[in-house]
Amino acid sequence: MGFVTLEPGGGQVPWHNQDQEEVYFIVDGSGEMCLGEERAQIEAGQAVFIPGRVFHQLTNTGDKPMQMIYCYGPAGDVAHWRQELEGTLPKAGIDVPPLPAGAHPQSTTKPDAR
Repeated sequence: MGFVTLEPGGGQVPWHNQDQEEVYFIVDGSGEMCLGEERAQIEAGQAVFIPGRVFHQLTNTGDKPMQMIYCYGPAGDVAHWRQELEGTLPKAGIDVPPLPAGAHPQSTTKPDAR
């Protein structure tokens, strides 16, 4: 379980998947949720269930920070955190399935170290 803040105007949990089921709960802000072939707007107070192995992406499309809580089940290591930090995430539509039509592009740049 964890807490993430996505920066305004494109902060993102990029297109990825993992074996575990996951739930995102949006605490503050708004954005775009992509789940498999679906794309929808999401805002504070909403939650989304993400089945295991299904590709998903969350993008802050608003003008203020988006805060979200995530929870994996069962607990365990997930590769995408390491891949993001190393800049080695598979690219949507090239290495892994494409994003839904009209989706905000996947961020493939290595996050800034803080």
